[in-house]
Amino acid sequence: MKKLYIWGAGDIGRRVLNHLDNDWEIVFVDSKKWLTDGQYYKKKVISVDEYLQNHSHEFILIAHLYEIESIKILQGKNITHYFIHGDLPGEFKEPCIRDDLKEYVISYLKDRKDYALYGLNLYSIILDDWIYKKYGYHPYIIKQDDISEELVDRIKQQYGNLKLVNDAEAVDGLDEICVCLHNYEELKKTEEFLKYQLTDIYDCSDRIKSYHNPAIAKFCNLHEGKRCFIVATGPSLKANDLDVLKEHHEICISMNNIYRVFDQTEWRPDYYVMSDYRGFDEYKDLLDTLPVKGKFLTDTSEVFWSSFHENNVFRYHQHYEYCSDRLPKFSDDFSARSYIGTTVTYTCMQLAAYMGFREIYLLGVDFSYGDSQKNIGYTHFYKSDKPEENGVGYVNHVTLAYESAKKYADLHGIRIYNATRGGKLEIFNRADFDSLF
Repeated sequence: MKKLYIWGAGDIGRRVLNHLDNDWEIVFVDSKKWLTDGQYYKKKVISVDEYLQNHSHEFILIAHLYEIESIKILQGKNITHYFIHGDLPGEFKEPCIRDDLKEYVISYLKDRKDYALYGLNLYSIILDDWIYKKYGYHPYIIKQDDISEELVDRIKQQYGNLKLVNDAEAVDGLDEICVCLHNYEELKKTEEFLKYQLTDIYDCSDRIKSYHNPAIAKFCNLHEGKRCFIVATGPSLKANDLDVLKEHHEICISMNNIYRVFDQTEWRPDYYVMSDYRGFDEYKDLLDTLPVKGKFLTDTSEVFWSSFHENNVFRYHQHYEYCSDRLPKFSDDFSARSYIGTTVTYTCMQLAAYMGFREIYLLGVDFSYGDSQKNIGYTHFYKSDKPEENGVGYVNHVTLAYESAKKYADLHGIRIYNATRGGKLEIFNRADFDSLF
């Protein structure tokens, strides 16, 4: 039995279970009093204090979005043997249950013998488990340079049978190195790996066929060189501004609850994007009938996509990459995948870049309503005051996403401007909305 404590008895922690076989002994750790001493998905739940007092010698996975706070608590107790959910591949964070990553990796490695995994972490430990059960051997795992020997020793004690080596030179006849870390792009530039075939098996989203939707390919560079407006649903958005966009025939991409303003304006977006899996329940009666010529909906609802939809409804793969300490990736092929970035606005930016727009103006992206528990001014898009946990509650994650979008735009000759009236988003240059026409 391989044992793992998961800090976070919620959706994120539950999603990890989808990828662990029954021979993993799982215990959830949570601060919610109503969960403590109970069960979550048939797994025992203990309090944070109990873990710290009685089980702190065991490995723990931090599986919620407030990673930094938990890391500080663990480090304050001199606990360094922890994993971070954000370091796992996107498939471990998806709300839906599917084995696409496992099936792809197992199939890819089927006839490969002279390879090793690079990166000792929870993902490579799980991969070792998958490979051993399928093919009957343990692959070599090359330790990354920045992992401490103390952590390596603890992993050896807790998860036996791992074939760990210090570097690629220690593996005879090695031809290929399969990277299990998120920094594949950086590693392939290093001299250490130049003589090997380097393969990314952390993010395989560009190679997993089930993620790809060829129907989206017709939008690639469809609006090459033009400008567009990404219309978000922040408190500053005014119906009068939407009327101006309609009057000047501006191409617009919008999202989520934008339909709530339709009774105040004749403006309609050209494209609609929904990235939150919960939207399939919240807007299920509207998605097919929204008066928008192109609707892009995430692939996270098996029920929704099992039924017929008109040919203007497009399924796209939403690759889950929650990042609290690094920039999330920015997709260069929306037909294959989009990276979540913890905000649908980030998804819209990736779609806009894929469509070939060279000027992107943000409107209604206030980036401020996460600063208070409630925002009275937000009720024009929501039935009641919008709570922080459903707004920009994860400010750090969203900030990194916007920084990633700016970096991609700067490298590819795309200009992103913030034309929002007010708000707190200063990552992009400001543009005065009224002076654009």
